[in-house]
Amino acid sequence: MIKIFAAIHALKLPIDDRLSGKAIAPFFRDALQTQLSQKQLTPSEVQYAIFNYLPSWVNGLMQLRNKLVKLFGFKVGQDNLRPESDELSIGDQAGFLTIIEKSDDEIISYADDKHMTFYLSVKKQGNNVVVSSLVNQKTLIGRIYVNAVLPFHYFIARIVINNAIKAKRI
Repeated sequence: MIKIFAAIHALKLPIDDRLSGKAIAPFFRDALQTQLSQKQLTPSEVQYAIFNYLPSWVNGLMQLRNKLVKLFGFKVGQDNLRPESDELSIGDQAGFLTIIEKSDDEIISYADDKHMTFYLSVKKQGNNVVVSSLVNQKTLIGRIYVNAVLPFHYFIARIVINNAIKAKRI
């Protein structure tokens, strides 16, 4: 099998981050790790460098997703994950996410509705960064949704991180 994203490694179980304590069953959790070439970046700047440059087709999928899930009572916000600035503070918006925690080594954003709570963590670990997501599924509709979008999630997460690596933004 050809490795398209050779510089990105999936972690079996994210450890040593602040998301671990936020997991409530049933939940989905994943994490991707890559080496930073821009080691001086803060976690906030890394998040910006990855998610401020989404391909237009990803934004199109987000718009379609928002139209569809709104019918099932999901809260929808902006159509993308683009933060307003490269240095975010607690309470700032990064697309549909709100920054809830920030330290020297990690930034955590989240979005919440009646079906699920979604968290995104960007954590620096030495010369690496771990981009991790956690989805606490509150309802059957939330569980169905998560299972339906997982193939897209796996692919898109790797694409946007890979794009940031190729462009030397991270």
